[in-house]
Amino acid sequence: MQLENEKINRNKYYSIGYSPELDKYVLACAVTWIAWYNRYYEISYEEYNSFGSAKLDEIADTLYKQGCNSERFLFSEKKEENNQKQLELWSKF
Repeated sequence: MQLENEKINRNKYYSIGYSPELDKYVLACAVTWIAWYNRYYEISYEEYNSFGSAKLDEIADTLYKQGCNSERFLFSEKKEENNQKQLELWSKF
């Protein structure tokens, strides 16, 4: 997924940006276990603008721990983590 105005936190393994296809701000968390892939979560414009803050780092950590069970979960690059609706969304990218 290509994100516009992407900002990357290399220390915390996440990036944020805007997805015009989804018309949403997105946080991409890198999952570094065995295979490297991303899980994508919806965030607010205000959260996007808080890049560099401890609060956004905390949100990213919480979303990572919640994984696919988060209500903000959009889809994963790992096919097995998606339901049918998420697979359809993922296939657009």
